[in-house]
Amino acid sequence: MSHTHLLKALLGAEKVQAVEDALLAVEKSIDYSYVPVGARENNRGAIDVASDPVRAFIERITNAHDAILELEHQAHNGNPMCRSPREAAEAWLGVPASTGLSGLTPRQRQELAKRTIVRLEPGEGAQSRILSVIDSGTGIERQELPLTILSLNASNKIQKHYLAGTYGQGGSSTFAFCKYTLIASRTHETSPASFTVIKYEELPPEEYKTGQYVYLIHQGLILQGDLDPSVLKHGTLIRHFGYDLSKYTSALGAKSLYGMLQRVLFDPVAPDWLEEKTKLSDSAKPRNRTIKGTRNALNGAVDPEDEASGPTKMSYSMPMFYAQLGDFGSVGYEYWVLAMQEEGKKSPASSYVDSARPVIMTHNGQNQDEISALFLKKDADLPFLSGRLIVHINCDRLASGAKRKLFASTREQAREGVVKARILAELLELLKADDELKRINAEARDHSLRQRDAEAEKQVQRQVSKLLGIFGSAPDTGGKTSGGSGDGPVSSRPPRPAPRPIDIQEPPTYIRILADEADKLRFYAGQRRYLRLETDASSEYHNDANPKQSRINVAIESTLKVIGSSPLRGGRMRVLVQADSDIEVGTIGSIRVELYRAGLAALSDEKVFEVVPVPQPVEKEPKQSLPQFEIILVAGPEDENWPLVCDDSETNDVRDHASCALMNSGVLYVYYSTAYPKYSIEIRKLEQRDTNVAESFRRRYEIWLAVHALLAHSEKNEASNDLHENERLLRELGRQERCRVASVAVIMALQEVRSGVNTEDDE
Repeated sequence: MSHTHLLKALLGAEKVQAVEDALLAVEKSIDYSYVPVGARENNRGAIDVASDPVRAFIERITNAHDAILELEHQAHNGNPMCRSPREAAEAWLGVPASTGLSGLTPRQRQELAKRTIVRLEPGEGAQSRILSVIDSGTGIERQELPLTILSLNASNKIQKHYLAGTYGQGGSSTFAFCKYTLIASRTHETSPASFTVIKYEELPPEEYKTGQYVYLIHQGLILQGDLDPSVLKHGTLIRHFGYDLSKYTSALGAKSLYGMLQRVLFDPVAPDWLEEKTKLSDSAKPRNRTIKGTRNALNGAVDPEDEASGPTKMSYSMPMFYAQLGDFGSVGYEYWVLAMQEEGKKSPASSYVDSARPVIMTHNGQNQDEISALFLKKDADLPFLSGRLIVHINCDRLASGAKRKLFASTREQAREGVVKARILAELLELLKADDELKRINAEARDHSLRQRDAEAEKQVQRQVSKLLGIFGSAPDTGGKTSGGSGDGPVSSRPPRPAPRPIDIQEPPTYIRILADEADKLRFYAGQRRYLRLETDASSEYHNDANPKQSRINVAIESTLKVIGSSPLRGGRMRVLVQADSDIEVGTIGSIRVELYRAGLAALSDEKVFEVVPVPQPVEKEPKQSLPQFEIILVAGPEDENWPLVCDDSETNDVRDHASCALMNSGVLYVYYSTAYPKYSIEIRKLEQRDTNVAESFRRRYEIWLAVHALLAHSEKNEASNDLHENERLLRELGRQERCRVASVAVIMALQEVRSGVNTEDDE
């Protein structure tokens, strides 16, 4: 078989068996042999580094983008000099650096996407697909293939700042998820295509502990064959046979190839064109789609092949905000609060990210880490925005030393340490300083509550206190627990009203500093604080990316410094100010904000600041009082509060969810499902016999759930606040525990009502 016939056979193969038949014909010749990838006999450790097949494949897409940027670099003779893939994409591909792909028209995105094609074919099924990536980049010369795409840890990109690749091994991780890989490349349409096939080869077990990955050569050289330009004009084609996509069998969503590509390529420097040549489910039609990344979808980018629903519905969003982190460089933060789902059957965020890990950290647009929703629920005290709040942390502007400490070569998770901790601490300050987030969280909390009979709630409160007393944990409520004794339940603090809209004027007429303090702004040494500004100027008056081009200036004493600002939107913005670490207590100065208008006098506002002592931690009382609590019933998956019972679980089965507790603003909210089978079956039986007994059973069931939730909360406060690396396992164990507790609560409540215990709050 000639090399051209072999290449055509491999390109036309639809099954693994067809590949093996084609290779069998040439492997019999002594002129053909296999050599180890990377010229390493022991190469399995360097290749088997990825844990997810799609994340590994995305390294191939990153290499495809690099090949396109390399081609553009040659075409433009390296001008202008670009220090990052983002700069290169803006200079040579026309992708705006600030808005990314959402700043292009749908037609522009589609034309650019077709320079990198991702093709999915049926193969033998979900465990054995054919998955290809085809780029129209530079292509690779025959003699360069062993030194580049077939190498391991080579340094051919390490000095090319305009490319994303660094470590020289990421793409090879796809070999571990498939049976054979065809790599074909050509530098221009008149040249022959250079190609080879990679496979895993077992070695004699009596001599070797493990096998190795090898590629096919002929007489010591990479194979070459003629190739129709319609298949590959110039660039590189990589075709994986037997690729395991058994985790991604859905047509859309988190369990689909499309959804995972969107999620991990969160903000890609260039789009990709996904061609699905296979029906992934009986109800879904194969389709072609633009991969533009989740960030661009959240920022309003809609393509013709997207759903007819149009742009994502938002309750609130904060544009990219860069904060200076000293020697670590700067980090960009932005976030989106999705609108509530009317049906409430799943969290809106799950269409875009893993809703259990909605804080996305990226570098060069690629997902590098995902932070747990516990960070938003517990640390940021925004539990009722779970499933709606998505946060993006852009690490492109970190200093090189900080990047080295933060990022691992696998790109699957950032390293724990001082850099990551500093980035998350800044995010926490940003979220806590956003009054609108607090307002929307309170609004969502109040929306989830149900009206309860006040007297019945008092009975539950009294019984819970008695039972907790038995366990040695009676709450010190002072008669102010929600639904406790007194004139009725103490209502939670109402949410702040939505900020009034500001009428934008041209020319603007005012600018002011907003502050809670009536007299002086207070800082302590080393403190970073967000100051809110309000003006009727349009957004064009402020350039947060380049303060020198902004017409809003913050004049400040030398002991304080401005280290970042948000975009001006709707007349509102925030400025991040930091006090020197050695500033003296008692120092008094001023912060002045100025807005310059062409041909008119500048507008200004000024506030006095005072340096106060660093606040000392308050010593906790030895006696720990339990929080106020509210109990809210949820009528199954159709209830809008169902996501609060599911707690970001991947399963939606009523048998798997009994209850969940959320702490917010000092109140513990206990949500329980009336559809949980062991509860629903018993209460229906009792309702058929006696509605009073059924009501007593319901009340006593709530009592036992509340007791468990309060005890569990108390134990959590005594434990470490650190997020555990096995949080998914812990979350699943917590769900199972709550189901067991609900089953016990059913037994206890039934025993009480059957034993004739008085329903009127007996001892």
